[in-house]
Amino acid sequence: MPVKYVCKHCGNVLWEFKEVGQDYYGIPTPEEVIRVYGGICPRCKHDLSIPSINDISIKIMRRYSLISALERKLMNEKSSSLLNMNIRAGNFMAAQEI
Repeated sequence: MPVKYVCKHCGNVLWEFKEVGQDYYGIPTPEEVIRVYGGICPRCKHDLSIPSINDISIKIMRRYSLISALERKLMNEKSSSLLNMNIRAGNFMAAQEI
């Protein structure tokens, strides 16, 4: 789940977490982000403050939605062609019942 810290005065993105493994430390707290910038937004020079509950917003991001129908079709075609190629070449293993 992406997380962004933005200045509430100018909208400058102060820090953004895009994916797991992005960095060693994980998602910083608002206090840590404020400390990194010395309590002042680098773009508009307003004081940064700890966000209240009303400052936090949750939005649905379209780019993290399910794959499109075209991508799904291409993936199915590619996997079925690989399976057929391996069966014809005899490069497969069957499960054995015990």
